[in-house]
Amino acid sequence: MAPNVENAQANPNQKTLHVWSKAIEEPDESQSQGADKKANSARPTISGAVSMIKTEDFTNVHNTPCARQGFLTGIAAGTGIGGLRFVLSGNAVKAANWAVGMFILGSTASYEYCQYLRRAERIQMKRHIEVVSENRREQARKADKEKKEQMRLEQERIAAQRPWYKFW
Repeated sequence: MAPNVENAQANPNQKTLHVWSKAIEEPDESQSQGADKKANSARPTISGAVSMIKTEDFTNVHNTPCARQGFLTGIAAGTGIGGLRFVLSGNAVKAANWAVGMFILGSTASYEYCQYLRRAERIQMKRHIEVVSENRREQARKADKEKKEQMRLEQERIAAQRPWYKFW
């Protein structure tokens, strides 16, 4: 979630992945030829993925965008479907299973939809910024053109006021 603050040494050549808590490791030039073969043969494992999870990831879930909305939607969906299944079937175990399943499904769907809306809004904001920047450039171009035209007209006016004759 947050960058790893334990290894906060500033290294301009080091790339840091800010989504996870571990820096991206880049092989040196001398090791890069042999490392390519190793990187292709090394497969990600579940234990490797689990080892990357830290306790801070769970304590900072509330700081994640869209997490609150996702959890609330999941809770509502799980409660509603679980209660409905219990009322209709009378079996509490099956109703609880449905409630948990709908909690997970509702939370995931709501979280992903919120993330989709955030991405769409980010793209739209970039487009608006581009349009505003283009309009400002166009206005500056027009203002510069008008200023040059005014200067040209002023020079013509000054030239017209000069007498056509000259005494010495």
